[in-house]
Amino acid sequence: MSSATPPDSVIRHPLFWLLSFNMALVIFGYALGVLTGMASVTPMRYLKYSFLLISIFYLLKENNTLLKLLSHYLQPLAALSLIFIAFALLSANPLNSILGVLTFIIPFLYVAFSMGALLLRYSIREVLHAFLDIINWIYFIPIISFFITGGSLTDTNIYFVSAENEESAFVSNHYGWSGTIFLLTSMDLLRNVSLPVWRRILLIVFSAIAAYLALISGNRTSWLSLALVSLVFLIMYKQVPLYQKLILSVLPITLVFYLLNDPKSALNARFEKTKSQQEKGEPRANLSTSMIDHFNETPDLWLTGIGMFNKERIKTISGWSGYHNSYLEVLFGSGIIVFSFFLYLIVFRPLFIYLRYFSSKYLFFIPLLIIPYFESNLTGGQFLFFPWFVMALLMSYAQTFAKIKLLMNSQYP
Repeated sequence: MSSATPPDSVIRHPLFWLLSFNMALVIFGYALGVLTGMASVTPMRYLKYSFLLISIFYLLKENNTLLKLLSHYLQPLAALSLIFIAFALLSANPLNSILGVLTFIIPFLYVAFSMGALLLRYSIREVLHAFLDIINWIYFIPIISFFITGGSLTDTNIYFVSAENEESAFVSNHYGWSGTIFLLTSMDLLRNVSLPVWRRILLIVFSAIAAYLALISGNRTSWLSLALVSLVFLIMYKQVPLYQKLILSVLPITLVFYLLNDPKSALNARFEKTKSQQEKGEPRANLSTSMIDHFNETPDLWLTGIGMFNKERIKTISGWSGYHNSYLEVLFGSGIIVFSFFLYLIVFRPLFIYLRYFSSKYLFFIPLLIIPYFESNLTGGQFLFFPWFVMALLMSYAQTFAKIKLLMNSQYP
């Protein structure tokens, strides 16, 4: 489709669907992994890699001028990728570090170039709404599967649901994250997109269910995300009257009080576990302290890191095989220079643009920055990799691509 006129809608463009299918395959892979007792993990990994490769080949068929233009304006992302590889060479086990880094770089650059190609063809609003819509559908899968696999609204605690529960398609964290993402994308779609009546009813009904699932999942990341989003809603949504904000606040407050009255609820179970962790020490905090102490003993590690996804070295230092934290993975894996560059491109820059231009109408972005702090989402097969980087790059490059749109329109009338 290099020289042909692109489809008149984002959702009809092959690049959009290829990226969306890559995202959906991740969710189906998690579901099959839990349902099959992890037996499907290896074949699904090959399937996801194969489809990603097909998607990259299709992307490379784009017009050469377009690709050159994208390469020029996406240089900071390419530079970040090259720096990751360069610092991987400085680690104690460079081969393993480079292989680990490639599991991030390849899907990351694929997302970047796909998003760039779409943003140069369609308006930011069109692309944003298309991805809000598809993310909403994809993360609806765990919510509906909760009921298909025997879940009920009478449940007040699903924190125990883990990969060993083969009767469930997802684990408790997945329900919490999906509930949060579905709820916020639903609110954004309802407020900003013209939808058929049946879809509006679906979103309203399942938004309430999604909020409940997030609460009974015991997932503190989701709770924190929803709490911070509530502040954005109350402060930034100035066009929504105060009385409407208060009415919308009634549902979550009612659910919280309902669950607090149940001694076995996820809220009470989590409060008890938090008290216990405060006495013994929070595991992630203990891991961070061990890594910081080790880096202080060998200061050059602050520059080079120990290599991305270096599980053996992490375990030797901290006793854990992973950080369960995307940001710590970059900091301790590649050093403080790469970490600072990563934060600028993926957190600070997109967050600034979101707060300045989008936060008065959209709520989706905050959880996509918070959840990775409590879970690793740096490889293409992880639960929130695609929505995180799709939206982060969209926010980060919204202004850039708006400015070069005139140039593209002159070359692709």
